[in-house]
Amino acid sequence: MSDETPRAGRRPQPDGPPDAAREAFELSGRLVLAGRYEEALAATGEAARLLRDGTASTPRPAATRPTDPGTAAVLAHVLVLRCEALAKLNRWDECLRTASEAVDRGRGQAVTAPFTAPLGATLLGLGTALWGLGRPQEALAATQESVDLHRQLAHADPAYRPQLANALNHLGVVLSRLGRHAEALDVTKESVALYRRLSSADPAAHAHGLAQAVNNLARRQAARNQRRRALRSAEEAVALYRRLALANPAVHRRDLAMALGNAARTHVGRAEALAAAAEAVAVLDELDRTEPGVHGALFADCLSLHAAALADLGRFREAAGVTTRAVAMMREQAALNPAARRGDLGVALAFHARVRAEAGIERAEALAAATEAVALLRGLAAEIPALYGPGLAEVLALEDRLRSAAP
Repeated sequence: MSDETPRAGRRPQPDGPPDAAREAFELSGRLVLAGRYEEALAATGEAARLLRDGTASTPRPAATRPTDPGTAAVLAHVLVLRCEALAKLNRWDECLRTASEAVDRGRGQAVTAPFTAPLGATLLGLGTALWGLGRPQEALAATQESVDLHRQLAHADPAYRPQLANALNHLGVVLSRLGRHAEALDVTKESVALYRRLSSADPAAHAHGLAQAVNNLARRQAARNQRRRALRSAEEAVALYRRLALANPAVHRRDLAMALGNAARTHVGRAEALAAAAEAVAVLDELDRTEPGVHGALFADCLSLHAAALADLGRFREAAGVTTRAVAMMREQAALNPAARRGDLGVALAFHARVRAEAGIERAEALAAATEAVALLRGLAAEIPALYGPGLAEVLALEDRLRSAAP
Protein backbone atom coordinates (compact mmCIF):
# COMPACT_ATOMS: atom_id res chain seq x y z
CA MET A 1 0.00 0.00 0.00
CA SER A 2 1.45 3.33 -0.97
CA ASP A 3 2.04 5.96 1.65
CA GLU A 4 0.12 9.13 1.21
CA THR A 5 2.64 11.61 -0.09
CA PRO A 6 1.67 14.92 1.55
CA ARG A 7 0.60 17.75 -0.68
CA ALA A 8 2.10 21.19 -0.49
CA GLY A 9 -0.82 22.54 1.52
CA ARG A 10 -1.54 26.15 2.42
CA ARG A 11 1.35 28.60 2.35
CA PRO A 12 1.79 32.07 3.78
CA GLN A 13 1.04 34.40 0.89
CA PRO A 14 4.02 36.63 0.05
CA ASP A 15 3.70 40.03 -1.53
CA GLY A 16 4.21 39.68 -5.23
CA PRO A 17 2.99 40.20 -8.75
CA PRO A 18 -0.68 41.03 -9.25
CA ASP A 19 -3.13 40.15 -11.96
CA ALA A 20 -2.22 37.58 -14.63
CA ALA A 21 0.78 35.97 -12.93
CA ARG A 22 -0.94 35.50 -9.59
CA GLU A 23 -4.12 34.26 -11.28
CA ALA A 24 -2.09 31.64 -13.18
CA PHE A 25 -0.39 30.62 -9.92
CA GLU A 26 -3.71 30.22 -8.11
CA LEU A 27 -5.18 28.28 -11.04
CA SER A 28 -2.15 25.97 -10.96
CA GLY A 29 -2.78 25.17 -7.30
CA ARG A 30 -6.46 24.40 -7.91
CA LEU A 31 -5.66 22.13 -10.85
CA VAL A 32 -3.03 20.16 -8.91
CA LEU A 33 -5.37 19.77 -5.95
CA ALA A 34 -8.10 18.51 -8.31
CA GLY A 35 -5.74 15.98 -9.89
CA ARG A 36 -5.88 17.65 -13.34
CA TYR A 37 -2.16 17.33 -13.88
CA GLU A 38 -1.87 17.89 -17.64
CA GLU A 39 -3.83 21.13 -17.32
CA ALA A 40 -1.70 22.05 -14.30
CA LEU A 41 1.46 21.77 -16.44
CA ALA A 42 0.05 24.30 -18.91
CA ALA A 43 -0.99 26.65 -16.10
CA THR A 44 2.34 26.41 -14.26
CA GLY A 45 4.20 27.00 -17.53
CA GLU A 46 2.23 30.18 -18.13
CA ALA A 47 2.62 31.33 -14.52
CA ALA A 48 6.38 30.74 -14.60
CA ARG A 49 6.70 32.66 -17.87
CA LEU A 50 4.83 35.65 -16.48
CA LEU A 51 6.79 35.59 -13.23
CA ARG A 52 10.13 35.37 -14.99
CA ASP A 53 9.08 38.33 -17.11
CA GLY A 54 8.14 40.26 -13.97
CA THR A 55 4.55 41.05 -14.97
CA ALA A 56 2.45 40.61 -18.06
CA SER A 57 2.48 44.35 -18.71
CA THR A 58 6.22 44.94 -18.19
CA PRO A 59 8.00 42.02 -19.86
CA ARG A 60 11.65 41.27 -19.22
CA PRO A 61 13.95 38.63 -20.71
CA ALA A 62 12.90 35.16 -19.62
CA ALA A 63 16.33 34.42 -18.16
CA THR A 64 16.13 37.37 -15.75
CA ARG A 65 15.85 36.23 -12.15
CA PRO A 66 12.99 38.02 -10.36
CA THR A 67 14.41 40.47 -7.85
CA ASP A 68 11.18 41.39 -6.08
CA PRO A 69 10.96 39.16 -2.97
CA GLY A 70 7.27 38.41 -3.46
CA THR A 71 7.74 37.52 -7.14
CA ALA A 72 10.67 35.22 -6.34
CA ALA A 73 8.66 33.46 -3.64
CA VAL A 74 5.64 32.93 -5.89
CA LEU A 75 7.84 31.60 -8.71
CA ALA A 76 9.38 29.10 -6.30
CA HIS A 77 5.92 27.85 -5.34
CA VAL A 78 4.86 27.64 -9.00
CA LEU A 79 7.85 25.39 -9.67
CA VAL A 80 6.88 23.22 -6.68
CA LEU A 81 3.38 22.79 -8.10
CA ARG A 82 4.85 21.96 -11.51
CA CYS A 83 7.10 19.36 -9.91
CA GLU A 84 4.12 17.77 -8.16
CA ALA A 85 2.18 17.51 -11.43
CA LEU A 86 5.20 16.01 -13.22
CA ALA A 87 5.67 13.46 -10.44
CA LYS A 88 2.03 12.34 -10.68
CA LEU A 89 2.54 11.89 -14.43
CA ASN A 90 5.73 9.85 -13.85
CA ARG A 91 7.86 12.42 -15.70
CA TRP A 92 10.67 12.13 -13.18
CA ASP A 93 13.57 13.62 -15.12
CA GLU A 94 11.58 16.81 -15.77
CA CYS A 95 10.43 16.80 -12.16
CA LEU A 96 14.04 16.70 -10.97
CA ARG A 97 15.08 19.54 -13.30
CA THR A 98 12.15 21.66 -12.13
CA ALA A 99 12.77 20.98 -8.44
CA SER A 100 16.50 21.65 -8.85
CA GLU A 101 15.77 25.02 -10.45
CA ALA A 102 13.37 25.87 -7.64
CA VAL A 103 15.92 24.98 -4.96
CA ASP A 104 18.63 26.90 -6.80
CA ARG A 105 16.44 29.99 -6.89
CA GLY A 106 15.71 29.64 -3.19
CA ARG A 107 19.35 29.25 -2.28
CA GLY A 108 20.19 32.29 -4.35
CA GLN A 109 18.31 34.46 -1.88
CA ALA A 110 19.01 35.35 1.73
CA VAL A 111 17.61 32.66 4.04
CA THR A 112 14.96 34.88 5.57
CA ALA A 113 11.22 35.02 5.11
CA PRO A 114 9.68 34.91 2.58
CA PHE A 115 12.57 32.97 0.98
CA THR A 116 13.04 30.31 3.65
CA ALA A 117 9.42 29.23 3.22
CA PRO A 118 9.63 28.61 -0.54
CA LEU A 119 13.09 27.09 -0.15
CA GLY A 120 11.65 24.60 2.34
CA ALA A 121 8.80 23.77 -0.06
CA THR A 122 11.16 23.36 -3.01
CA LEU A 123 13.34 20.99 -0.98
CA LEU A 124 10.30 18.78 -0.42
CA GLY A 125 9.72 18.74 -4.18
CA LEU A 126 13.37 17.87 -4.72
CA GLY A 127 13.10 15.01 -2.23
CA THR A 128 10.08 13.62 -4.10
CA ALA A 129 11.91 13.78 -7.43
CA LEU A 130 15.05 12.13 -6.04
CA TRP A 131 13.03 9.30 -4.53
CA GLY A 132 11.19 8.79 -7.79
CA LEU A 133 14.53 8.42 -9.57
CA GLY A 134 15.77 5.82 -7.09
CA ARG A 135 18.10 8.07 -5.06
CA PRO A 136 16.73 7.54 -1.52
CA GLN A 137 19.61 8.89 0.56
CA GLU A 138 19.66 12.17 -1.37
CA ALA A 139 15.87 12.34 -1.00
CA LEU A 140 16.25 11.96 2.77
CA ALA A 141 18.86 14.72 2.96
CA ALA A 142 16.65 17.19 1.04
CA THR A 143 13.58 16.37 3.12
CA GLN A 144 15.49 16.65 6.41
CA GLU A 145 16.83 20.05 5.36
CA SER A 146 13.28 21.20 4.63
CA VAL A 147 12.16 20.13 8.11
CA ASP A 148 15.09 22.00 9.69
CA LEU A 149 14.26 25.20 7.78
CA HIS A 150 10.57 25.02 8.62
CA ARG A 151 11.37 24.35 12.27
CA GLN A 152 13.41 27.56 12.41
CA LEU A 153 10.61 29.51 10.74
CA ALA A 154 7.87 28.10 12.96
CA HIS A 155 9.91 28.86 16.06
CA ALA A 156 10.14 32.51 15.00
CA ASP A 157 6.59 32.80 13.62
CA PRO A 158 3.71 30.40 14.47
CA ALA A 159 2.16 31.16 11.06
CA TYR A 160 4.61 28.60 9.61
CA ARG A 161 3.48 25.70 11.79
CA PRO A 162 1.36 24.18 8.98
CA GLN A 163 4.46 24.07 6.77
CA LEU A 164 6.42 22.36 9.56
CA ALA A 165 3.65 19.80 10.07
CA ASN A 166 3.61 19.05 6.34
CA ALA A 167 7.40 18.72 6.14
CA LEU A 168 7.45 16.34 9.13
CA ASN A 169 4.80 14.23 7.42
CA HIS A 170 7.00 14.06 4.30
CA LEU A 171 10.00 13.06 6.41
CA GLY A 172 8.05 10.24 8.04
CA VAL A 173 7.22 8.80 4.61
CA VAL A 174 10.86 8.88 3.46
CA LEU A 175 12.21 7.37 6.69
CA SER A 176 9.64 4.58 6.54
CA ARG A 177 10.53 3.75 2.94
CA LEU A 178 14.13 3.38 4.10
CA GLY A 179 13.05 0.92 6.79
CA ARG A 180 13.76 3.37 9.65
CA HIS A 181 10.37 2.76 11.23
CA ALA A 182 11.02 3.99 14.77
CA GLU A 183 12.24 7.39 13.54
CA ALA A 184 9.40 7.54 11.03
CA LEU A 185 6.86 6.96 13.78
CA ASP A 186 8.33 9.72 15.96
CA VAL A 187 8.25 12.43 13.29
CA THR A 188 4.78 11.40 12.08
CA LYS A 189 3.45 11.61 15.65
CA GLU A 190 4.91 15.12 15.88
CA SER A 191 3.20 16.03 12.61
CA VAL A 192 -0.17 14.72 13.85
CA ALA A 193 0.18 16.58 17.15
CA LEU A 194 0.87 19.83 15.29
CA TYR A 195 -2.09 19.32 12.96
CA ARG A 196 -4.39 18.59 15.90
CA ARG A 197 -3.46 21.89 17.53
CA LEU A 198 -3.94 23.72 14.24
CA SER A 199 -7.28 22.01 13.61
CA SER A 200 -8.59 22.91 17.04
CA ALA A 201 -8.21 26.58 16.07
CA ASP A 202 -9.31 26.28 12.42
CA PRO A 203 -10.82 22.86 11.56
CA ALA A 204 -11.72 23.67 7.95
CA ALA A 205 -8.27 24.93 7.03
CA HIS A 206 -6.38 21.90 8.36
CA ALA A 207 -8.81 19.00 7.90
CA HIS A 208 -6.95 17.63 4.88
CA GLY A 209 -3.51 17.97 6.45
CA LEU A 210 -4.72 16.20 9.59
CA ALA A 211 -6.30 13.40 7.55
CA GLN A 212 -3.05 12.84 5.62
CA ALA A 213 -0.95 12.77 8.76
CA VAL A 214 -3.30 10.43 10.65
CA ASN A 215 -3.49 8.12 7.63
CA ASN A 216 0.30 7.91 7.51
CA LEU A 217 0.44 7.49 11.31
CA ALA A 218 -1.60 4.30 10.90
CA ARG A 219 1.08 2.96 8.52
CA ARG A 220 3.89 3.90 10.90
CA GLN A 221 2.14 2.27 13.88
CA ALA A 222 1.45 -0.91 11.92
CA ALA A 223 5.13 -1.10 10.93
CA ARG A 224 6.00 -1.04 14.65
CA ASN A 225 3.42 -3.76 15.41
CA GLN A 226 1.17 -1.35 17.30
CA ARG A 227 -1.88 -3.00 15.80
CA ARG A 228 -4.62 -1.56 18.00
CA ARG A 229 -3.28 1.98 17.71
CA ALA A 230 -2.84 1.54 13.95
CA LEU A 231 -6.46 0.45 13.60
CA ARG A 232 -7.74 3.43 15.60
CA SER A 233 -5.67 5.80 13.45
CA ALA A 234 -6.80 4.13 10.22
CA GLU A 235 -10.46 4.35 11.24
CA GLU A 236 -10.03 8.02 12.19
CA ALA A 237 -8.45 8.72 8.78
CA VAL A 238 -11.37 7.03 7.00
CA ALA A 239 -13.85 9.11 9.00
CA LEU A 240 -11.96 12.33 8.23
CA TYR A 241 -11.80 11.52 4.52
CA ARG A 242 -15.47 10.52 4.35
CA ARG A 243 -16.38 14.02 5.50
CA LEU A 244 -13.96 15.60 3.04
CA ALA A 245 -15.19 13.40 0.16
CA LEU A 246 -18.79 14.22 0.99
CA ALA A 247 -18.03 17.93 0.70
CA ASN A 248 -15.72 17.64 -2.34
CA PRO A 249 -15.85 14.21 -3.99
CA ALA A 250 -13.86 15.24 -7.07
CA VAL A 251 -10.81 15.97 -4.92
CA HIS A 252 -11.06 13.56 -2.00
CA ARG A 253 -12.57 10.27 -3.21
CA ARG A 254 -9.11 9.02 -4.17
CA ASP A 255 -7.88 9.96 -0.69
CA LEU A 256 -10.80 8.02 0.81
CA ALA A 257 -9.81 4.95 -1.22
CA MET A 258 -6.26 5.17 0.12
CA ALA A 259 -7.50 5.47 3.72
CA LEU A 260 -9.83 2.49 3.21
CA GLY A 261 -6.86 0.48 1.95
CA ASN A 262 -4.90 1.31 5.09
CA ALA A 263 -7.92 0.30 7.19
CA ALA A 264 -8.10 -3.02 5.34
CA ARG A 265 -4.44 -3.64 6.12
CA THR A 266 -4.82 -2.95 9.85
CA HIS A 267 -8.20 -4.59 10.56
CA VAL A 268 -8.04 -7.63 12.83
CA GLY A 269 -11.49 -8.80 11.73
CA ARG A 270 -11.28 -10.54 8.36
CA ALA A 271 -14.77 -9.55 7.24
CA GLU A 272 -14.08 -5.90 8.09
CA ALA A 273 -10.81 -5.99 6.16
CA LEU A 274 -12.56 -7.43 3.10
CA ALA A 275 -15.31 -4.80 3.27
CA ALA A 276 -12.81 -1.93 3.47
CA ALA A 277 -10.67 -3.30 0.61
CA ALA A 278 -13.71 -3.97 -1.58
CA GLU A 279 -14.98 -0.42 -1.04
CA ALA A 280 -11.55 1.01 -1.93
CA VAL A 281 -11.48 -1.02 -5.16
CA ALA A 282 -15.03 0.06 -6.03
CA VAL A 283 -14.12 3.74 -5.60
CA LEU A 284 -11.00 3.36 -7.76
CA ASP A 285 -12.88 1.38 -10.41
CA GLU A 286 -15.25 4.30 -10.80
CA LEU A 287 -12.41 6.86 -10.84
CA ASP A 288 -10.49 4.81 -13.40
CA ARG A 289 -13.42 4.92 -15.81
CA THR A 290 -13.31 8.72 -15.89
CA GLU A 291 -9.52 9.13 -15.47
CA PRO A 292 -7.90 6.04 -17.03
CA GLY A 293 -4.38 5.30 -15.77
CA VAL A 294 -4.16 8.23 -13.35
CA HIS A 295 -4.61 6.13 -10.21
CA GLY A 296 -2.74 3.02 -11.38
CA ALA A 297 -0.28 2.59 -8.51
CA LEU A 298 -2.90 3.07 -5.78
CA PHE A 299 -5.37 0.87 -7.70
CA ALA A 300 -2.83 -1.96 -7.90
CA ASP A 301 -2.09 -1.63 -4.17
CA CYS A 302 -5.79 -1.78 -3.25
CA LEU A 303 -6.34 -4.78 -5.53
CA SER A 304 -3.52 -6.56 -3.71
CA LEU A 305 -5.16 -5.74 -0.38
CA HIS A 306 -8.49 -7.04 -1.68
CA ALA A 307 -6.78 -10.28 -2.72
CA ALA A 308 -5.10 -10.56 0.70
CA ALA A 309 -8.45 -10.15 2.46
CA LEU A 310 -9.96 -12.89 0.29
CA ALA A 311 -6.98 -15.16 0.99
CA ASP A 312 -7.34 -14.60 4.74
CA LEU A 313 -10.87 -15.99 4.43
CA GLY A 314 -9.56 -19.03 2.53
CA ARG A 315 -10.98 -17.81 -0.80
CA PHE A 316 -7.74 -18.44 -2.69
CA ARG A 317 -9.20 -18.97 -6.16
CA GLU A 318 -11.00 -15.62 -6.02
CA ALA A 319 -7.83 -14.01 -4.70
CA ALA A 320 -5.86 -15.47 -7.63
CA GLY A 321 -8.12 -13.69 -10.11
CA VAL A 322 -7.62 -10.38 -8.31
CA THR A 323 -3.82 -10.74 -8.15
CA THR A 324 -3.72 -11.28 -11.93
CA ARG A 325 -5.21 -7.83 -12.39
CA ALA A 326 -3.04 -6.30 -9.66
CA VAL A 327 0.19 -7.60 -11.18
CA ALA A 328 -0.79 -6.37 -14.66
CA MET A 329 -1.40 -2.87 -13.28
CA MET A 330 1.83 -2.90 -11.28
CA ARG A 331 3.79 -3.94 -14.38
CA GLU A 332 2.48 -0.84 -16.11
CA GLN A 333 3.61 1.33 -13.20
CA ALA A 334 7.03 -0.34 -13.04
CA ALA A 335 7.49 0.24 -16.77
CA LEU A 336 6.81 3.94 -16.25
CA ASN A 337 9.14 4.22 -13.26
CA PRO A 338 11.29 1.14 -12.60
CA ALA A 339 13.35 2.72 -9.82
CA ALA A 340 10.36 3.62 -7.67
CA ARG A 341 8.05 0.68 -8.45
CA ARG A 342 10.22 -2.43 -8.69
CA GLY A 343 9.71 -3.14 -4.98
CA ASP A 344 5.93 -2.89 -5.32
CA LEU A 345 6.05 -5.19 -8.35
CA GLY A 346 8.19 -7.70 -6.46
CA VAL A 347 5.76 -7.79 -3.53
CA ALA A 348 2.77 -8.12 -5.88
CA LEU A 349 4.43 -11.02 -7.74
CA ALA A 350 5.27 -12.78 -4.47
CA PHE A 351 1.63 -12.66 -3.36
CA HIS A 352 0.49 -13.67 -6.85
CA ALA A 353 2.61 -16.80 -6.43
CA ARG A 354 1.46 -17.46 -2.86
CA VAL A 355 -2.29 -17.53 -3.56
CA ARG A 356 -1.75 -19.97 -6.45
CA ALA A 357 0.34 -22.20 -4.23
CA GLU A 358 -2.34 -22.16 -1.52
CA ALA A 359 -5.12 -22.84 -4.03
CA GLY A 360 -3.12 -25.59 -5.74
CA ILE A 361 -3.63 -24.07 -9.18
CA GLU A 362 -1.39 -22.76 -11.97
CA ARG A 363 1.75 -24.02 -10.26
CA ALA A 364 4.02 -23.22 -13.20
CA GLU A 365 2.79 -19.63 -13.22
CA ALA A 366 3.22 -19.45 -9.45
CA LEU A 367 6.84 -20.62 -9.73
CA ALA A 368 7.60 -18.13 -12.51
CA ALA A 369 6.12 -15.29 -10.43
CA ALA A 370 8.09 -16.31 -7.35
CA THR A 371 11.33 -16.49 -9.33
CA GLU A 372 10.75 -13.03 -10.80
CA ALA A 373 9.92 -11.66 -7.35
CA VAL A 374 13.17 -13.10 -5.94
CA ALA A 375 15.19 -11.37 -8.67
CA LEU A 376 13.55 -8.01 -7.94
CA LEU A 377 13.66 -8.23 -4.14
CA ARG A 378 17.21 -9.56 -3.95
CA GLY A 379 18.65 -6.33 -5.33
CA LEU A 380 16.38 -4.19 -3.14
CA ALA A 381 17.25 -6.17 -0.01
CA ALA A 382 20.93 -5.47 -0.67
CA GLU A 383 20.14 -1.72 -0.81
CA ILE A 384 17.58 -1.51 2.04
CA PRO A 385 17.80 -4.75 4.06
CA ALA A 386 15.51 -3.63 6.89
CA LEU A 387 12.66 -3.04 4.46
CA TYR A 388 13.05 -5.83 1.91
CA GLY A 389 15.03 -8.54 3.72
CA PRO A 390 12.06 -10.26 5.43
CA GLY A 391 10.02 -10.28 2.22
CA LEU A 392 12.93 -11.77 0.29
CA ALA A 393 13.30 -14.57 2.84
CA GLU A 394 9.59 -15.42 2.56
CA VAL A 395 9.52 -15.53 -1.22
CA LEU A 396 12.74 -17.59 -1.34
CA ALA A 397 11.08 -20.19 0.90
CA LEU A 398 7.99 -20.11 -1.33
CA GLU A 399 10.12 -20.56 -4.46
CA ASP A 400 11.86 -23.58 -2.90
CA ARG A 401 8.52 -25.11 -1.97
CA LEU A 402 7.16 -24.64 -5.48
CA ARG A 403 10.31 -26.08 -7.06
CA SER A 404 10.18 -29.18 -4.88
CA ALA A 405 6.52 -29.72 -5.78
CA ALA A 406 7.15 -29.35 -9.52
CA PRO A 407 7.07 -32.53 -11.65
